[in-house]
Parts: sequence; structure tokens; C-alpha cells
Amino acid sequence: MNAKRFEFISGSLCLDFVDTLGNRRAEPVERLATPGDLDRWLGATGLGDSFRRKSTSADLTGARALRDAIFRFAMSAIADAPPDVTEIQTINRWAKRMPLRPTIAGARIQMTAKQPVEAALSTIAADAIELILGPQRSRIRVCPECRMVFVDTSRPGKRRWCSSASGCGNRAKVRAHRSRMSEAS
Repeated sequence: MNAKRFEFISGSLCLDFVDTLGNRRAEPVERLATPGDLDRWLGATGLGDSFRRKSTSADLTGARALRDAIFRFAMSAIADAPPDVTEIQTINRWAKRMPLRPTIAGARIQMTAKQPVEAALSTIAADAIELILGPQRSRIRVCPECRMVFVDTSRPGKRRWCSSASGCGNRAKVRAHRSRMSEAS
């Protein structure tokens, strides 16, 4: 798997951020290996298209710490367990910072801030708080195959995998089909 490929299929900004560490079940795939990767991810989300300064190693370290805190916060929500105080402090520390603000750039919206990386991470932290403590809390799931965290937006609320069409759900269905075929022969 290409460590630089970003997926935006979780149904939430903060969970897309969490999923920048892929394959948590086996050998993790770090998609934010360098400060440049963080810049690319933020740009791909639309949070970082106006960056004039590049992310630093300290920005990357802070981003990873926030990502891990959001992951553990989401796992506590899934388990219906109280979150760890350390995760809450990390998320709150980021959420309290100045967020990105919209400005007009010609005919489009441009998100800007004095400290753009910090502001983008603040926006992500705020999204995590609203998702994990909001009405969609009961719809947060973790894929049994790759451990990707996502919001179940299916009507019945029974989605199991990160992606049924081309991802883990498809692979699980193929394995089940092959197993049935080999048992039949």
C-alpha cells in the first residue's frame, strides 16, 4: 500500500485524519511520515490550500499526538467507556486554538489563519468533539479488517466495513465466496 495515498471515506474530517495511520490491525501504514505529508493531507482536505509556510517537525509531532488522542477518544465512544483524561486534555488544547476562518478569494472560499497548521488542527479537534459527543456518536464504527474508523451513514446503521465496494468488505466477501466454493467441491 502506498503510504502517501490519502483516503477520505470515513464520513468525517476528524476520522479521515485518524485514518492517516492505516492498517492499525497488523503493520501500521504511516501516511504522515514527513511534515510535507501533513501539508499534502491538509491541502487535500481543503484546510491547507492557502498555506504559505510549510509544516515543521513540531507540527507533525503535534498532529500525530492529536490523531492518536482522537482515535482513542473514538474507541472509548465505540466501547461506551469513559475517555481517558489525557486524550480529552490533548483534544481540548487543540480545539481552544484559533481555528481557520473563511475569506473570499475571487469566487471561492479560502480558509486562512495566521498559524495555518495550528488552525487546521484546531478545526480537526473541534470536529472530533462535535462528532464523538454529538448525535452521530452511536454510528462510529471500526472496520474489523483494517481498523479504519468511520461513521456508519447507512440507513439501517449496520455497516461493518470501511468500504464494501473496493475495500475490506469486498475482500471479506471474496474470501467467504471462495470458502463456500472450496467446501462445495
